[in-house]
Amino acid sequence: MDDVTLRFSSPPALAGDEPGKTAAPLLDRLRIAISRRLAADLPVPASMMQWLDEEMDVFADDSELLGDLFDPLLHAHALDTATAGAAVLLADVVVDGRASAAVRAALTVTLAEAATAALREEALDPHGFVSIEAVLRRQTASQRAVREAVREQAPRLLAQWDEEPEVMQFALAVLAAACAGTAVVSRIASLAAVWPESPRAATLALACALAADDEEALTGALGETVRHPDYNPDAQGDPEALLQSQGLSLLIDLAQQEVGPLVFD
Repeated sequence: MDDVTLRFSSPPALAGDEPGKTAAPLLDRLRIAISRRLAADLPVPASMMQWLDEEMDVFADDSELLGDLFDPLLHAHALDTATAGAAVLLADVVVDGRASAAVRAALTVTLAEAATAALREEALDPHGFVSIEAVLRRQTASQRAVREAVREQAPRLLAQWDEEPEVMQFALAVLAAACAGTAVVSRIASLAAVWPESPRAATLALACALAADDEEALTGALGETVRHPDYNPDAQGDPEALLQSQGLSLLIDLAQQEVGPLVFD
């Protein structure tokens, strides 16, 4: 670790639920989200119906359940166009607000990760595309369906910004970066200002530049995150790849390192 990296100060962990609040188990809230959609005669993917079975009560805690929920959204072998319905259900759980803030933040970051799969792949294995639009035209049908579903859900999640605790605001900043959430750019900047000269501020500056679709700011933010103590050049990908692809790939990696320990450690 060099002197430049060392001058970053480490902020405290992101604040979650209010003291005294009892969070509902994730499985309970997921079942309620599924039941509500069924009652409203809305589509529910067959893969999500399994969570209504009593056999699923074997999950010891929320962190164990999250791993199984993430799989169909993030892994190519599990993706199909119906996976988009899973994204909608997870958004329902986030908006519901009864699960713990850390769990909802992890779900939100995962939605952002799923929505940017093709763009992040381009950073790690570039094919010489000259624009984001060109990358998106080459998405698989399942990637496109999931991306569109997350982008459709993003406004209702972002609308809750002012009522959410720090950890969710951080996750919403990542979602905004993934979905061009220009409406919350000023809020992301204000959140970053809470922790000046910190790794978290650098991560949020990256999210802010991506959400604003500001290439100049993105160039500066990428240069700043190189000093982040958790910076991984492999996560940023090929320096010749599109800046937006590099930024999204790096942002998701940094966000996972920030939010993951709150749920999985």
